[in-house]
Amino acid sequence: MNKDDFFIELEDIVYDSLFIGGHKDDLNKEISANRWSISLSMQLASQITVSEFMNFFHKVIENRQQQILKSNSDHGMLLYVWFDWQASQLRFNLISQIHDRLPFSGKIEILDELEPIINEFIHFPYHDGIPIVETANEGNDVQADFDRELDPVKVFLISLPKK
Repeated sequence: MNKDDFFIELEDIVYDSLFIGGHKDDLNKEISANRWSISLSMQLASQITVSEFMNFFHKVIENRQQQILKSNSDHGMLLYVWFDWQASQLRFNLISQIHDRLPFSGKIEILDELEPIINEFIHFPYHDGIPIVETANEGNDVQADFDRELDPVKVFLISLPKK
């Protein structure tokens, strides 16, 4: 697949329908209905620029803002984007602004710019799989050759209000 075909496929994400919950009990349904993941091969990652991904996200944000404005909801939503390095995926989700916090169990670092997250995703050296190494422990235990679990997850966050 070339990058033009890749971005044509992403157009489906741009125009996906949004689920806007009415109360806090709808959080899990919002998380499930409003979640998208994007993967790349190393070959494709070498062809794509941060600017091209930023253009994609501008379209997504504009579409979601329009859906919020046209909805019967009385509140806006929070769009958040992060790079899941273990899955080698760029992920994003929307939840209603009525929620107190983002649904992450570990530490997060909120960023007000999306570019650093996209840059990290595009330049991640393991799009085709994270290498594993054999350890000298009992048997042949396998572990990843780096450990990011203690680092906070960088999350881009933007509010899409009901104007």
